Amino acid sequence: MTSSKRILSLALLLTLLGALLAGCAQQKAPLPEAVGRDAMENGAASLAMPANAPAAKSAAFQDAVPEEAPRLVIRNADLEIVVDDPAQAADAISKMAASMGGFVVSSKVYESTSASGVQLLYGSVTVRVPAEKFQEAIGQIEALAVRVERKDITGKDVTEEYVDLQARLKNLEAARDELQRLMRDATNTEDVLAVYRELTQVQGEIEQVKGRIKYLKTSAAMSAISVRLTPSAAAKTVSIGGWHPSGVAKDALVMLARTLRGLLNLVIWVVIYLIPTFLALGIVFGLPAWGFYRLARRWWRKRHAPQPQEPPTPAAAPPPSENT
Repeated sequence: MTSSKRILSLALLLTLLGALLAGCAQQKAPLPEAVGRDAMENGAASLAMPANAPAAKSAAFQDAVPEEAPRLVIRNADLEIVVDDPAQAADAISKMAASMGGFVVSSKVYESTSASGVQLLYGSVTVRVPAEKFQEAIGQIEALAVRVERKDITGKDVTEEYVDLQARLKNLEAARDELQRLMRDATNTEDVLAVYRELTQVQGEIEQVKGRIKYLKTSAAMSAISVRLTPSAAAKTVSIGGWHPSGVAKDALVMLARTLRGLLNLVIWVVIYLIPTFLALGIVFGLPAWGFYRLARRWWRKRHAPQPQEPPTPAAAPPPSENT
């Protein structure tokens, strides 16, 4: 390969690679696999598309994305339940997840003061279970509850993003293979470095896409269930004609805590930040300004100080008269 041909091939490849990466950045309009591969293999021929190119592109995209592709849905649940023993319930939920082939993400049992002023045990646990056992797991958790306070189930369909990422990955891998071939054929050091830079960028894109694909597959395969456990003793509230004084007291305590926290934060900011800042500004700017003021005042006083008046000269005595 002559030097001119090598440089021409490199320039053409980098141009096509830039267009490929720009198209891959838009997940909603991914570059079809067949088109990307043809662009790499045919070089300049891909720049001059024949009249029937749109039809070929559409067919290639349909081949890359099957119409009967399984849906990829991420399903999660968030529950708040009242139980007799939060510690025992948290342990039961953890064992349930393990028996279903899942695992515990986090589990915590802690003491807190209830609205009536009593120290009680509370708990929270987050588990992941296989998606096919999602509803079964929720049913078993609800069976542990004295009362279900809240239940939120969310589902997010990520099929389109997953298919787009698969197409991007195939295009990027094709670009990587073409760059590796070109680097093997290159003999000029400058050409090798240029291809290596592009190859590094493409490899980074491949790793990012693979990581996102793995995250989507894992999240869809293992559903997350978060459960907040409240003791039944804390859930018993006093009601007077529909009025719940314990709930009002709890809200008042929460507002008091927030107010005290805000005041404490303000004091900390004033002591640690504002006072040292003003002292530093006073030293840096205040002392020179004060010295300049003193010098200017002294100069002004000297300039406008009243001049001392000389005492009047006494008049000369008249000469003695000759007649006397």
